[in-house]
Amino acid sequence: MKLADFKDITVAVTKNRTDEEIRSIYEKGYHVLAENRVQELEKRQQLALPDVQWHLIGHLQSNKVRKAVTYCTLIQSVDSERLLRLIDREAGRQNRVMSVLLQVNIAQEDTKFGFEREEVSNVIRKVSDLENVRIEGIMVIGPHVDDEERIRDVFRQGRQLFEELKNIQQNNLEMKYLSMGMSADWQIALQCGSNMLRIGRSLFE
Repeated sequence: MKLADFKDITVAVTKNRTDEEIRSIYEKGYHVLAENRVQELEKRQQLALPDVQWHLIGHLQSNKVRKAVTYCTLIQSVDSERLLRLIDREAGRQNRVMSVLLQVNIAQEDTKFGFEREEVSNVIRKVSDLENVRIEGIMVIGPHVDDEERIRDVFRQGRQLFEELKNIQQNNLEMKYLSMGMSADWQIALQCGSNMLRIGRSLFE
C-alpha cells in the first residue's frame, strides 16, 4: 500500500513547512492542504495557489473563529457545542455555510481535545437549529502508542460511530467524511474505513 495511491483522499498538512515545500507538494497534485493554527492558515493565503482548499485540523479558539471561517473550506476540529454556535453565527455574518467535522476523543487522552464518543449524537441533535453550519463527518486522532491493536480499536470505534451517526436525519448533517490516520498510522486507518487522511511528515520525506 503506497500513500501516493490515496492522493484523492489525502489532506497535506503543511505545519512548519516552507513556502517552497508547499509549492512542491501542490505541484505533485495535493490541492487540499491543512494547518494546525489559524494564524499560520492566514499567512499561507499569500501563496495564492489556485484551486486550493484549506482545512483547519488544530484546536480552534473562540477568538479565532472569524478568521477560520474566512480562510477555511473545512474546519475538522470542532470540539464543543459552543464552538459550533460561534461558527454558525460568524458564517451567517459572512453569508456562507461552513462545513465542519466534529473531533471525537475516542482514545480518551487528556492531551487531546474532542467530544466524548457517547455525547456526539446528542450534540448533533441539539444544534439542529443552526442554518450556517453543515456537519459533514467526524475526525478521530489515533492514540500515541506503539500498540497497533490499541490504535486499530480506536479507529474501529471511530468507524462504528460514523456509521451510527449516518442514521440521524437533519438538515445540517451529512456524514461524508471519516477523517482518521496520520503519517504513523494511516494504513491502519484505511483498513478501518477512513476516507480522509491527514498526512504531514510522510509527504515531505
